[in-house]
Amino acid sequence: MKKLIFFFCALLFATPLFSQEIHKVAKAKEVAALNEPADTAPKRWFVQGSGSLSFSQASFSNWAAGGQNSIGLNAFINLKANYRKGKHIWGNTVDLGYGFQIEGKLNNAKFNKVNDKIELTSAYGYELHSNKKWYLTLLVNFRTQFTNGFNYPNDSVPISRFMSPGYLVAGLGITYAPAKWVYFYLSPASGRFTFVLDDTLSKIGSFGVDAGEKLRIEVGPYFRADMNKNLAKSINLSTTLELFTDYFKGFGNIDVNWNLLLTMNVNKWLAASITTQLIYDNDVMIQSDPTEPAGPRTQFKEILGIGLTYKFN
Repeated sequence: MKKLIFFFCALLFATPLFSQEIHKVAKAKEVAALNEPADTAPKRWFVQGSGSLSFSQASFSNWAAGGQNSIGLNAFINLKANYRKGKHIWGNTVDLGYGFQIEGKLNNAKFNKVNDKIELTSAYGYELHSNKKWYLTLLVNFRTQFTNGFNYPNDSVPISRFMSPGYLVAGLGITYAPAKWVYFYLSPASGRFTFVLDDTLSKIGSFGVDAGEKLRIEVGPYFRADMNKNLAKSINLSTTLELFTDYFKGFGNIDVNWNLLLTMNVNKWLAASITTQLIYDNDVMIQSDPTEPAGPRTQFKEILGIGLTYKFN
């Protein structure tokens, strides 16, 4: 009993001593951390991105005015990874999007694709002037889609597939960056490669390739303008314009690809977005009216979404 009492007394006496030692050690570590030299290594990589997921749903039951049940989902991801060291810069962008809508009752539901995009861009630049506005740039841009596309309501015959078409542009040119949020790129001679790897689409000469061929090669001047600007605290505008014409066939017929994304944040997790894309390609034949011959047309797509969003940098 006496030994037990002695043990508890010793423990009671030793506890504050141990606490003081722990406090001294923690204080010493804190002082050491404060006295350590700061990490002066310059930051080389700058990574930022955003993602959004929007959902829509409509349901009708005994609705006199008529209507059709539907469920829709649209998602996009935009990632940027930029590297800078001395006179060297390297910018990389990944832009992905996919959306669909299912209409009708379960037994007769129709699947409609409303968005499908894969676009990758990589550009290496070497500083030409000390004002950091002019760069000699090698740029590569690639785009295609994830899944089959159809001319609805006919959903049995695909009119596009993954890598049918696929587009690759590569060239050496000059970049002018007057501000951090905008730059202009011009290449006097870029290669533009159009891929149609699907046999059926290749045989009919879809997307400008010769019938039976799977690759079309063009060479000509290529212009690209990129802007990413916060118009207000919670409003961001991102837009890209691409212009190209072929030196050897139809020079002066300018192919246009213009993307725009306007994001309006309600808070950190909720935002509304408007996405548009305008395309004109003189080599892509579109028959909008069965009574008229196919020909080049201005293509336009618009998507409005409200849903979850997240940004990081």
